[in-house]
Amino acid sequence: MAGEGQVLLKAREAKGWSLVEAEEATKIRVRYLQALEEENYSILPGNAYVKGFLRTYAKNLNLNPEEILNLYRASAASEAAPVLEAPLTPIRPKSLWLRPLVAVAIGLIAIALVIGIASWSRMQATPQKTAYEPAALPTAPSEPKETPNNQANPPASNPQPSETVTPPATQGLSAKLVFTEDVWIVVKVDGQPSLQGTFPAGTTKELQAKDKIELVNVGNAGGLMITLNGQVLPKLGKSGQVVRNIALSKDNVIKAQ
Repeated sequence: MAGEGQVLLKAREAKGWSLVEAEEATKIRVRYLQALEEENYSILPGNAYVKGFLRTYAKNLNLNPEEILNLYRASAASEAAPVLEAPLTPIRPKSLWLRPLVAVAIGLIAIALVIGIASWSRMQATPQKTAYEPAALPTAPSEPKETPNNQANPPASNPQPSETVTPPATQGLSAKLVFTEDVWIVVKVDGQPSLQGTFPAGTTKELQAKDKIELVNVGNAGGLMITLNGQVLPKLGKSGQVVRNIALSKDNVIKAQ
């Protein structure tokens, strides 16, 4: 990699922009900006879009667009390595003395096959004697006569009471994050980093915590839907809005830090 993505990333961080803020300035979606910084050009529509996005992003970061494009061209040229073909191996002619041996072997196999088929035919034509004799049929048992005792109803069984199983109470926190739009997010679970990056629309993430789930930074708050312990929470903000330091606790209440 030539490093044009690192140049863009460092320039954005130097300006103090998040990816969502860079999207607002450049009008380029967050997923494409992240692809430019990671030099992952396969998700972009084509080479023309790559060059156009690089030029626009560089201008908004106060960089020289031509220098960024030169770095991109250098990385593209280095990845197109020539394909080397292995030299052809000459085919050695087979020895002439092998041909008579092959013919003899084929003839012996054909003779053995004919003899085997003839023996099998003779065995099928000869009837096989067996000493099998069918066994005598068993005598049908006589039906018992009905008596008043036989007609009495059997005693009814006493039903056993069923035990009621109480489901265990929910332990800790269980959060489901559904991204309805592209969202850039940083999450901590019980004080430890758990989730970070840009997630496209249609993505779902599930988090488990003992005490607290912290939403350190949420870009495009209107594109995130949260379900906490089975309860759907209100949206954190509008589309394009950036919110920070949101904590989810056991009482299902969102608390700002």
